[in-house]
Amino acid sequence: MNKQLSCHRILVAVDFSPSAAAALKQAVWLARRTGAQIVLANAIPDQSKSAYWGPHERKTNQQVLCQTSETAMRRMIVDMNAMDLDVKFETFIGEPFLEITRAVQEGGYSLVLAGTRGLGKWEQFFIGSTAKRLIRKCPSSVWISKAKHMVPPKVILAATDFSEVSLKAVQEGLWVAEQSKAEFHLLHIVDSNDVPEDVISNIPKGSSLRQEINEEATRRLEEFMDSLAVDRTQIQVHLSWGTPWQEIRRISRHQAADVIVIGTVGRSGIKGLLLGNTAEKVLDTCDCSILTVKPDGFVSPIELTSMPIRPGL
Repeated sequence: MNKQLSCHRILVAVDFSPSAAAALKQAVWLARRTGAQIVLANAIPDQSKSAYWGPHERKTNQQVLCQTSETAMRRMIVDMNAMDLDVKFETFIGEPFLEITRAVQEGGYSLVLAGTRGLGKWEQFFIGSTAKRLIRKCPSSVWISKAKHMVPPKVILAATDFSEVSLKAVQEGLWVAEQSKAEFHLLHIVDSNDVPEDVISNIPKGSSLRQEINEEATRRLEEFMDSLAVDRTQIQVHLSWGTPWQEIRRISRHQAADVIVIGTVGRSGIKGLLLGNTAEKVLDTCDCSILTVKPDGFVSPIELTSMPIRPGL
């Protein structure tokens, strides 16, 4: 049985950019499928230490920013024609990825939806490393939407390294594909530069190194497919050689994938796929959206000290 994305509450990080609108559109689709509550979250600068205003002016400006933020978020819901859904709004003071991560820790969200591009200085939610920081440190699954993202997705590509987290990612990807009736592609990549010594040493003398490794990878891929307990006719399987992030990019483009699903912790060699910062490189180089999945038991290094704005601040 596929592992379902837990969508009781979906946190949507917004910066009022086209990619944030794409993230919200995806959240609205999920909420209509699952009945989930949507929480829109925006982060604004902390003016408490500003040298340009006195304490009263700083407090007043912060309140104005809060009101402007909530008005803009409500406008997004109206523009999305989603007034019938259960939607709440949060405005936070501070650095976006920190406050979103802390909100997830406090609120128990298991899914964050966000975009990859922003606008001005404090609206630059996902310029630079913010999306990557969420992928690294936010304890929930993180779905990063590109502005041209297809909703609902029609083609989904999930990468596996046979680890527990990649199994979880593939199961979540299968659930999304089921909801959207999307094509589902499963990809395993053998990194020829990182084959474990025990695999090499067990290859019979005179045998083809590549053939033996390929057969071992095929066997493990079959075992992985069996563990999914789904109709195999629903899955298109790909076995590839090369650098993981480059092969994910190549296959995703060839299949015109709308979403890539990938675990954020993996192992190396024939037993692994997500070596180093593969998920981040996929985010940088692929045109489609990316759903990143954390392993069970993942603990964020971010301290739980968020600063939401409350009425009457």
